[in-house]
Amino acid sequence: MLMKDKLQEYAELGLGSRLKRLSEYLMRETQLVYNACNIDFDPYLFPVFRFIIDHNTITTTTIQEGLQFTQPAITQSLKKLTEKKLVTYKTDTKDKRKKLFTLSKKGKDLHQQMIPIWAVIDEQVKWLTEGSAIGLTHHLTHLENQFAEKSLSHRILEKL
Repeated sequence: MLMKDKLQEYAELGLGSRLKRLSEYLMRETQLVYNACNIDFDPYLFPVFRFIIDHNTITTTTIQEGLQFTQPAITQSLKKLTEKKLVTYKTDTKDKRKKLFTLSKKGKDLHQQMIPIWAVIDEQVKWLTEGSAIGLTHHLTHLENQFAEKSLSHRILEKL
């Protein structure tokens, strides 16, 4: 007999755990697609890789501000992308403390391979999340905007 999903039963209290579970599922499934297409890429590196694609040459700080990830998370992703030789960097001539990251030739080639895969992933996730009403991504954006206005902890503490 299949047990009921307890996180669903926990309703809003289980939201964070459900989103984490969903995120892990999407990463695993995307990794299976990459493996099936013989692409050596970690889906967790996607946000930083894509941000560099979109901006050509970029600093760690700009990536951090744009993605709103922690500095250690950005540094770790950049290290992995550099080790995979997908990204290279030069030291800024004006400020020697800054590194300017850009795609390598290998990174550009990989990007071209991934464009059609990303298009299908995007199409399928949109189809799955839109349902009969506003899509999940719209709900998440609304939630993120609300948290940007006033943190959840502040909202909770105000009511206590």
